[in-house]
Amino acid sequence: MRMAILPTLKGAAGAMGVAAVLLASTPAAAAACRATDFADKPLSDWEEVQRLSFVTEMTRTEYDRLRVEPEGSPDHYALITGSEGISEAREEARSKLEGLNVENIDHYRKLWSSNFLTDEQLRKFADCESGRQPGLATYGRFEAPGLFHLTYVHITPIGIEQITTRVVASKNIANIAEFEASLTELGPQDNYVARTFALKLADPAQPAVLVMRAGWETPLFTYIPVSPTPDYFRSGNAAKED
Repeated sequence: MRMAILPTLKGAAGAMGVAAVLLASTPAAAAACRATDFADKPLSDWEEVQRLSFVTEMTRTEYDRLRVEPEGSPDHYALITGSEGISEAREEARSKLEGLNVENIDHYRKLWSSNFLTDEQLRKFADCESGRQPGLATYGRFEAPGLFHLTYVHITPIGIEQITTRVVASKNIANIAEFEASLTELGPQDNYVARTFALKLADPAQPAVLVMRAGWETPLFTYIPVSPTPDYFRSGNAAKED
């Protein structure tokens, strides 16, 4: 569910991959991190595109719990309860999303798989996931069409020297200088808990890209798709994106 949203920035040199998320250091990290454990809204209160996106990324423990939800329960979802197994549920959800004929649906899927969480809930979820593998990870949600709340977190294994998180490149982010200043203020760290920064898009009608790097780790691309209008996923069509 991390926003390891894929590298598509034109002109970027090489195929920069996404760093994995972070190392176990607390007992809580031993268990799977389930986005639903941090949510305060049942599945019935989510948008359908959120439910479908969530199913494509859900853990097995989430699947096992939700599969037995009885009809009429706020967390009952027929796509899950009627499936033969988690693989079938994921495949059906992905097929339904692809059937929307929305440009770059996979970018939205990654984002919508956890955007039912508030900033505080998303930070808690990010901190949970950061206890599993080392590296830099990003998450996010739209507050408004031109305002994207980026949540980021980093942990390194014990004994590794402190690193500096910095911006390598960006596209369509109006307040990138302010974000870079916040990273400078953060300074060298071997690890830090999840933080949230409100990125302002220069043109809300265009996608944005942020490339970050922690020390000498592989740069991390975060692709921010266009914030959808209320009927965006109902129309079956979306404006072409760069």
